[in-house]
Amino acid sequence: MSIFKPILEEVVEADITQLIADGQAEGLTVEFKRDMYGNSDADKKEFLKDLSAFANSTGGQLIIGVDEAQGAAVGIVPIAGNSDVALQRLEQIARSGIEPRIVGIQMRAVPLAGGAFAYVIRVPRSWNPPHRVSYQNTNRFYLRSTAGAHEASVEELRAVFANGADMREKITSFVSHRNTKITNNQGVVPLAQGPGAEGRLVLHLLPFAAFSGRAEIDVSEAEELWQQFQLIGLTGNRRINFDGLLLLPNGVPHGYTQVFRNGIVEATKVRLVSTTEQGITRIPMRSFLEPVYQRLPTYLRALRDLGVAPPFIVSLSLIGVEGVYLGVANQGLHSIDEQHPIDRANLVLPMQVISDFGSDASYRAAITPALDALFNAVGLASSEIFLANYDENGIWTGGM
Repeated sequence: MSIFKPILEEVVEADITQLIADGQAEGLTVEFKRDMYGNSDADKKEFLKDLSAFANSTGGQLIIGVDEAQGAAVGIVPIAGNSDVALQRLEQIARSGIEPRIVGIQMRAVPLAGGAFAYVIRVPRSWNPPHRVSYQNTNRFYLRSTAGAHEASVEELRAVFANGADMREKITSFVSHRNTKITNNQGVVPLAQGPGAEGRLVLHLLPFAAFSGRAEIDVSEAEELWQQFQLIGLTGNRRINFDGLLLLPNGVPHGYTQVFRNGIVEATKVRLVSTTEQGITRIPMRSFLEPVYQRLPTYLRALRDLGVAPPFIVSLSLIGVEGVYLGVANQGLHSIDEQHPIDRANLVLPMQVISDFGSDASYRAAITPALDALFNAVGLASSEIFLANYDENGIWTGGM
C-alpha cells in the first residue's frame, strides 16, 4: 500500500484513495477515524488513547477523514478548515497529555480536491514504554491488538515494562560488545594502528526490528546499493561476507562499513584524534562531524530501499580519547583554555532515536543531543555555537 510509503510528506490524495479501492482493513497498525477529534475532554482522551496504544504496541498509523464499514475503508470524508491550526492543536494535546512523552510522532495534512484535508498520523513503536494517558488526572495505559485499542491488564502492563527494558538492554549490550571488539582490534577486520591512526569513531545504526527478529535484508540487493554504504570519510570496495555486506578501503583498513543481515550498520574510522604543532591532542570537529553528516543520510536511504523499517537508534562512540580536547579553537569558537580534557578512554554518546525516514536535515538534527554531550565532556555547555556555523544543508559557513 502506498499509504505506507517511507516518507510521510510524500503521501498524497491518491494514496488514500487507494486504501478505499483496496478495502484496507483496520488492524494492529492501522486505525480509521471518520471525523476530526473534537475539543471535548472525551475526544481528547480518545485521541491520546489511540496514540499511546500504538506506541505501547508495534506503532502504526491513524488516518483521520476516512470512513469505515465493518473495519474496512469505504470512503473519504474531507475535513475542512485550517490544517495548520488543526495540526498544532493535535500536537499540543499529544505533548501535554501523555507521560512519558512519545518521541517521533509525525503528522501530515493531506490536501484533497476541493480544498479540504485528510490527516495521517504516524506513531512509532516506543523504546521507552509504557506511556500513560495523563490528561486531566487520568492514569490509564492502553495497548493495541487487531481489534483496536484497549486498556492494558496488569499482566499486559508487566509485559510492556519488561519488553521496554529488554529492548534497551539488547541495544545497549550490542553496542558495548561491538565497541569492546573494535577497541581490542577484533572487529570485522583489524584496523590500522600506531602513528597517524590515533582514536577511533564507531557509528552504529540500529533498527528496532533487528532486535525483535523482524528484519533481514537481501544481501544481493544490498550489494547493488553498495555506494550508499560507503565508509565514513573514505571510499572503498565491497564484498559479501558471512555477516552481510562489507566495504573496505585498499591497503591497511583505516575504516570499514559492515551491513549486517539484520539491517544493523556498523561504520568505523581511525584517526579520530590529531596533534597540533603546539602538542595539543584534539578531535578536529569538522573532520569528525562532516563525514557523519554525509554518510548517515545515505545509510538510511539505503536501508529504506532494502525495506528495513524504522525506528532506528543512532549510536556514536569515540574510542581512545582520554586526555583529548575538541578542535574548535581554530574557528574562533572555544579556546583550549575554556575546556578540560576528556576524562575517559572511550565515550559512548547518548543514543538518539530516528523515528521515521525524513530529510537529511532531520537526520542531522536528530544527533544534536549526542553532540551536546560530547561538548559537555570537555566542559562546554552545548554544541550550539559550533553547529550555528552550518547552514540548512549541512554546509560549513563559518570561514576557516
